[in-house]
Amino acid sequence: MSDLPQPPRNSQPALGAIRSAGGDELLRGMMGAFSDFAAAQAAWLDRLADSRAYDSVVEGARVLRISAEQVGVLDVVAACEHAEAAAAAQDAAAVRIALEEVHETLATARPWVDALAAGVSEPT
Repeated sequence: MSDLPQPPRNSQPALGAIRSAGGDELLRGMMGAFSDFAAAQAAWLDRLADSRAYDSVVEGARVLRISAEQVGVLDVVAACEHAEAAAAAQDAAAVRIALEEVHETLATARPWVDALAAGVSEPT
């Protein structure tokens, strides 16, 4: 078994589709772009929540969810769905909890996402 971070099995359909469309180069580029975007988007969601701009939190979480789904980071998809629902309900406590989940799932995914972006890990 490899010590390199590997993507979860449920990410394979999305990763396979990316690789089929543009090979390893496209996969590396998309994973790198997602990693950078997700970090910035999560920080922006925090700022929006701090200012209680819940309609913008809904939109921002939706954009992150769609991006995560495209690259197969499905735990982030679920966390974003929770953030969207909490923000739509304008429930400040639930928004905080959901955004913590977003950060946690991104932190868990980051090793394999960044490994794919660097070309040092292969989808299993």
